[in-house]
Amino acid sequence: MVVAAILFTISLNAQSTVDSIAAKYKLLPMPEALTIEKTFPVIGNYQLVTNQTSTGTETANIETTSNVIVTLDTASKGIIWIEGLPEGKFKAYFKKSPSTYRIIAQKTEAGTQIPEGTLIFDPEANVLNVAIGKEFNDEDPTAVFASVNTETATVEQTTAKSAKTKKAPAKAKVKLYTATKVVPADKVEPKENQSAGFEEKLNKSVEQQQ
Repeated sequence: MVVAAILFTISLNAQSTVDSIAAKYKLLPMPEALTIEKTFPVIGNYQLVTNQTSTGTETANIETTSNVIVTLDTASKGIIWIEGLPEGKFKAYFKKSPSTYRIIAQKTEAGTQIPEGTLIFDPEANVLNVAIGKEFNDEDPTAVFASVNTETATVEQTTAKSAKTKKAPAKAKVKLYTATKVVPADKVEPKENQSAGFEEKLNKSVEQQQ
């Protein structure tokens, strides 16, 4: 009887210890599988809305929606291909995490020569920002989007030696595109859970330029 009582007491103490540990440490669910989309959030389909002016008798702005597709290069995961913009299909190279890419000067598959640019995807807002026509800024890639001097015009200069008006060479215009990623309804997060992300960096760039 004494032995049985001792064994019963040991069993109770062991169960108490197990319950105490279980109360402190709870098993977490297994994380979801790491998909290619999570590793490279920039890839996917996007909707680009542009404004066009009609050529009829009355001037009017017409909104047109086009599909933009971003895919990974089959040979290098550090390269992405962008298709659907007016310039044609071109590539960009990974620069910074999570989704900042440099667009090098290149000739598109359609034969169009495009200058250097920047591509940034904001995974929090699911927005793709593309700037073509200005060199990539390693220190602050978002600076190009904060620049207010994206439109250029022919500047007339009059010299003291000549009364003739000369036109200075026009600078290349920076083209900006903003497209929204197409996300399945069951994967859309509430807006209150989304952070400013890209907008915060953009605001900082604006403050630095002022």
